[in-house]
Amino acid sequence: MSVDIINLSSLFYLDTFLYLCIGTFAGIIVGALPGLTATMAVSLMVSLTYGMEARNALAILIALYLGGIYGGSRSAILLNVPGTPSSAATALEGFPLTQRGEGSKAGIVATVFSCAGGLIGLAFLACATNAIARFALKFGSWEYFWLAMFGIIISGNIAGAKSYKGFMSGMMGLFISCIGMDGLHGAVRYTFGNTTLMAGIALVPAMIGLFGLTEVFCTIADPESHLIQGSERKENLHQLLGDVKESTVMLKDKFRLFLVSSVIGTVIGALPGVGPDIASWVSYDTAKRSSKEKELFGKGSYEGVIASETANNAATSGVFIPLLTLGIPGCAVSAIILGAIQLHGYRPGPTFFLENPDFVYFVCGALFLVNIVMFFEGVALTPIIAKVLQANSGIIMSIVVVFTVVGSYAINVRTFDIKVMFVFGVLGYFMRKLNIPAAPMALGIILGSLADNNFRRGILAGQYDFSLFFTRPISAVLVICLVLIVCWPFVRKTMEARKNNTK
Repeated sequence: MSVDIINLSSLFYLDTFLYLCIGTFAGIIVGALPGLTATMAVSLMVSLTYGMEARNALAILIALYLGGIYGGSRSAILLNVPGTPSSAATALEGFPLTQRGEGSKAGIVATVFSCAGGLIGLAFLACATNAIARFALKFGSWEYFWLAMFGIIISGNIAGAKSYKGFMSGMMGLFISCIGMDGLHGAVRYTFGNTTLMAGIALVPAMIGLFGLTEVFCTIADPESHLIQGSERKENLHQLLGDVKESTVMLKDKFRLFLVSSVIGTVIGALPGVGPDIASWVSYDTAKRSSKEKELFGKGSYEGVIASETANNAATSGVFIPLLTLGIPGCAVSAIILGAIQLHGYRPGPTFFLENPDFVYFVCGALFLVNIVMFFEGVALTPIIAKVLQANSGIIMSIVVVFTVVGSYAINVRTFDIKVMFVFGVLGYFMRKLNIPAAPMALGIILGSLADNNFRRGILAGQYDFSLFFTRPISAVLVICLVLIVCWPFVRKTMEARKNNTK
């Protein structure tokens, strides 16, 4: 295929801008539907873009990606069902806000901070790409292993006061991630002779079960648990603009949290193989640890929504850093986009910035425009999506069941995934009854393969020298940070006890 000449001005062709707007809208809708992820939307669209001009193809793919990641926050906030894995942390705080009758405001807050986080991530992409790319290259298997270990620590913090339940849930997730064929040696683990399990437990069906189907079971068992205060409130233009104004004021008041979450999202997004899912959890945990209102977390904290949504949308810009500078995709979606870029005759790599600066400007301009369009479309869709709250819970949950089945099946086109979804739905229901949080389990499944494969790769690369996990500079910093995170609560309690004794 001949290479189309594209540059920043290409974005201002009418057809390209329309594709960008349509792609953003479609991404938001797909992201909001449980199981229909941004990865699926982009992968299905790639084949349809083959005959399109490069500028149109890349505009719609980038728009689908960003819109899909943002769209997941909608069902997470309104139904406690994450539309995408990256919005699971948002559900922890978003749904309690909805139950207080603040679902529309929470949606506007998510919109404002998602778009602002994406723009900060873009600023890093434009200004600090080379430095971040060089830093990302220094991450080996040892560093990725310790990065995954942060997830285990985070899982304990998610559970609040009863951290042991969070650790237990997280370890169950790590075990589940080990089911199937070993990625390094091809050994089969924990399948018990079931050949279908050789492919492992897919993340999306497991998450749909843990969050979506569990919510359905809980609603059936106790309909009053999903009563929404103030659901009769009619959204009008004045109230909508009021929520937007409050959110922009919140952006000023919570600027430090916003900036930290943006940096976390961009840097983690730039690490190959990590992506928005982990960025949102790390940012959420950081916000919870540094918050002056820790008691609000889990009960409806805007800080939690801000941290999660800022980070996962900043990460969408971050993933383009290794993609454009090294030709290495940062996550599954960026791998598909890389294939589309190559399909249209471009070859990202170390010299790409020098050889194709106009293309880089085009990508940066597309990311900027998508975030702007996403803001207006997100705000406009808020009162429409908020009407979900006015429907009977039985009708809502019936629709959710349909989407959970369709979403689970559509990922790999396997009926087995529907069974996986159902099993995890039942498991999630009993975990809910025992007050065991499901989020750490989802985090364990996400991080399991990252920890497992990189631990063994590090051992093999170091010829069984375990000291490399502690002596490499970045590894040493990560280990020290982990120790401080684990020990700080005990140190703080000791200091507070001494302070009280001296009074």
